[in-house]
Amino acid sequence: MVFEKFYRSPNTKRGGIGLGLSVVKGFVEAHNGKVKLENNKNGGATFTVEIPAETSFLNNLKDE
Repeated sequence: MVFEKFYRSPNTKRGGIGLGLSVVKGFVEAHNGKVKLENNKNGGATFTVEIPAETSFLNNLKDE
């Protein structure tokens, strides 16, 4: 649910309108990527953003 527009966790402090993660998900998916969310056992969360890139482009960056 955290990726839905205007969603805010019940325990969230005031502020924000719940659009940030929805925007991130839309941007990443528009680039054929994925956003993953994992809860940490000691609290908090880990977000992983994967956006595919062409290997040839990455190899050119290494050579600079």
